[in-house]
Amino acid sequence: MRYIAINDGVDTAREDNEFTPLRNWFNEFYARDTSKKIRAVKQAKAQKGERVNGEAPYGYLIDPDNRNHLIPDPETAHVVKQIFAMYVRGDRMCEIQNWLRDNEILTVGELRYRRTGSNRHPRPQLNAWYNWPDKTLYDILTRKEYLGHTITGKTYKVSYKSKKTKKNPEEKRYFFPNTHEPLIDEETFELAQKRIATRHRPTKVDEIDLFSGLLFCGDCGYKMYAVRGAGTLERKHAYTCGNYRNRARNDMLCTTHYIRKSVLKELVLADLQRVTSYVKEHEQEFIETANECSAKAVQKTLTQQRKELDKAQNRMNELNILFRKLYEDNALGKLSDEQFAFLTSGYDEEKKTLTRRIAELSQEIDNATERSADVKRFVALVRKYTAITELTYENVHEFIDRILIHELDKETNTRKIEIFYSFVGRVDTGDKPTESISYFRQIGADVKSYAI
Repeated sequence: MRYIAINDGVDTAREDNEFTPLRNWFNEFYARDTSKKIRAVKQAKAQKGERVNGEAPYGYLIDPDNRNHLIPDPETAHVVKQIFAMYVRGDRMCEIQNWLRDNEILTVGELRYRRTGSNRHPRPQLNAWYNWPDKTLYDILTRKEYLGHTITGKTYKVSYKSKKTKKNPEEKRYFFPNTHEPLIDEETFELAQKRIATRHRPTKVDEIDLFSGLLFCGDCGYKMYAVRGAGTLERKHAYTCGNYRNRARNDMLCTTHYIRKSVLKELVLADLQRVTSYVKEHEQEFIETANECSAKAVQKTLTQQRKELDKAQNRMNELNILFRKLYEDNALGKLSDEQFAFLTSGYDEEKKTLTRRIAELSQEIDNATERSADVKRFVALVRKYTAITELTYENVHEFIDRILIHELDKETNTRKIEIFYSFVGRVDTGDKPTESISYFRQIGADVKSYAI
């Protein structure tokens, strides 16, 4: 192969190419320097909140008078609102996709092609113009731009030699609040994030359970599983501890913590009515009490976590000392290589577990010091509803953060249920706990379940 560069006077057929390696080095240096300058300019723009990529999120258009300002897209803004509304209502992703297909809503890529003539991927077939991928919908549901904020510096290029990009961590991004008109309110957005985080999945009858992602075992902390079949009567639907259900595959043993869904629904509805009624009638008293209880709860949690962190760090120091002693014995010939490998194998796994746990505890302590009860948001949520007469997916997941199911006390035939509400945790109104009495066939007696 013969290579000729007229401007540089290079011809591989001749043997006078001594300066070619040096010229290549200068060209490489020039490309790298240019890349640094371009990156510095884009970084400066990102720090000032200016748009760098030139493309607006789906549902917005770039303002013709100011390219750094977004305005709602009259053609697609309502689609974003509908996607959020259906998702927080409890609709499955396939139901949202069916709605988009039935209403012939063009995908993001096809809409971009029709407006600009450019596309990042090959165009789909005619019958696939309205087939929205799961990833696109999840990207829309997690974008904070729909709250009216601007986030820049979300990605970066690995190298000037490559077109690959990577995501920046949250702390390296630039956040500018209230820069344009929001399409979604804070409550709807947070409810969507809560549902995404809990990883809901449909039951065997192809629907999302009312308490999906909220129920946990009160003893081992594992998720509660729905027990139901396609032909099972609704009155027989129930929940059991996931650890008990998977006892054949794990080493951690737990009991059933069995509870009927009808009993739980009755308890939760009654307790929700109790709390909302109390907040409406004694709003100021509730705010003062909730703030005081929140401070005590945070302090108690911090104390427990710090004790566990100190214990884990002390054990890690002990393991490091043991490793040094074993290594010295091995180096001096007191231990063979086989004995050294055998003795340290168990410690290696323990060190990995401790390292992960120390990192988790440190993060939890940092978060706990910054987190406090947002009582005013809970009060605003109560005002949003005039009266709650039945449980829906939306109001359950708006009001409730998690529910702990404790095992049945067979001596007293009672079962405790702990309900933690969003932003405020447990709510004590001073009234008698909400109760529900039902017949439990397995013990042949009535069982009193009460919520606190």
